[in-house]
Amino acid sequence: MQQRANLVIVNADILTMDPSNHLNPQAQAVAVAQDRILAVGTNDEIKALAGSDTQVIDGQGLTLLPGFIDSHLHLLSLARTTQELDCRPDKASSVAAIAHRVFEWARIVPPGEWVRCYGYDDLALEESRHPNRYDLDDISPRHPVRLEHRSGHATVLNSVGLQMAGINADTPDPVDGVIERDANGEPTGVLFEMSVFLSQRVDSGRSQNKMKQGVTAANRLLLSYGITSVQDAGPNNGPERWQAFRDLIDSETLQTRVTMLAGAGRRSDLSNAGLSWGSGDDSLRLGHVKVMLTMTTGALQPSLEELRGIASEACQAGFPMAVHCVEQEAIIAAAQVIAELPPLPSRVPPHRIEHCSECPPEVLAAVQHSGALVVTQPGFIHWNGPGYRRNVEAELQPHLYPIGAIAGAGVQVIFGSDSPVINPNPWPAIHSAVTRIDYAGQPFPESNDSGRVSIESALGMYTLSGAESEGTHADKGSITVGKLADLVLVDANPLSVDPDGLKDIKARMTMVGGKVVWEGRG
Repeated sequence: MQQRANLVIVNADILTMDPSNHLNPQAQAVAVAQDRILAVGTNDEIKALAGSDTQVIDGQGLTLLPGFIDSHLHLLSLARTTQELDCRPDKASSVAAIAHRVFEWARIVPPGEWVRCYGYDDLALEESRHPNRYDLDDISPRHPVRLEHRSGHATVLNSVGLQMAGINADTPDPVDGVIERDANGEPTGVLFEMSVFLSQRVDSGRSQNKMKQGVTAANRLLLSYGITSVQDAGPNNGPERWQAFRDLIDSETLQTRVTMLAGAGRRSDLSNAGLSWGSGDDSLRLGHVKVMLTMTTGALQPSLEELRGIASEACQAGFPMAVHCVEQEAIIAAAQVIAELPPLPSRVPPHRIEHCSECPPEVLAAVQHSGALVVTQPGFIHWNGPGYRRNVEAELQPHLYPIGAIAGAGVQVIFGSDSPVINPNPWPAIHSAVTRIDYAGQPFPESNDSGRVSIESALGMYTLSGAESEGTHADKGSITVGKLADLVLVDANPLSVDPDGLKDIKARMTMVGGKVVWEGRG
């Protein structure tokens, strides 16, 4: 006897993203049984599976896609930004403007509590420099102030904040961080790659209730964009973060599915807690080991030999690697180490290079040889294009996030946002991947269209490829019978809309596991 559907969606324009049927151009309707897809077909075929108590959703000719998978973001940092002062360039275009916003915000924060701010960009400010303690001291003498760079790799503290963090002229630089100092050796308040240092020394006064409010807002934001799964790339993720995600999911505060990457320094703690790669369930699972590989101190941190050791230990424990690499030197080093690693078990997805921002041909050759996937962020070209044109050497600009060249070399490309560094909305990112045009409407430099991919490819990089990158493609990433019913209904068909209109596509309805979790107005 044919199983009955508990929900059907009819009258939709369905893009299945299932390569086995090349998008199934005849698909008009989907049937869902419990949390999985029961059938995909014509209206008549699917209506025949409905019973008297089946919920029927009229798609009204709108386009149905598999839910988007953001394969690189920082979920709790995104949540935190909903509770903090926005100092992004469009809100504060100068150091003075930032100081004024901090002054106004501090008026409503009780004395002694942290004033937390996010999103400033030194390269976009009129002064083309980082704010410092002296800019913040006069306007916030009774509050510790913490101002986060848009990248997450720099932090500014005022004098009260430095004192609370225990940073003074005698404090040595951490191994992987830099304390900027003035001519007298005094800290200026500008800190690079010191988030771990600060998290160990500073109580920022964030209550559990505030955190939960932030996650509620972040969850709703992601669902409003049709994002049904995320991969949290926190470099310090350990058992405590795992439990936090578990509690948030179990309480339904967080409805997006989460794959948590394991911080390289916390991998053994997770293993000791009984967690291995792939542990968890459909709502929360453990993914790759995340390593930060940077050139912030002027040399590779960690060193090449240290990276080899981290990678070897992770692989012996059954984990694939995900290596943060922005600079060319870091990408080449990561590719070299990955190429040397023994083969992974067939059920484990390949190692990953996160970002791969600077990728001229010689760097791409190393990535290609390594066999790694590339998880990158085309949205950076959309949101940061004008700044890159001003501040990046002209000869390097065509090789920033060259999505087409990377994919053309046979390297699998996966998309994420790195949110809250940029907005997690996938559509401006898809637009820039297809057109290489930024938010100001200007084309960004490229070599022979090497920055661009087709619309269908870009959609795949945000759906099925995302699932493949974490090893969940049997359950997610396409509208396929047997897969989880994670779906998004959008207001235009991306394959038929003018490419310039891609950035303006909006979700109308988002489903996770066959349950409507977000609806927008038509």
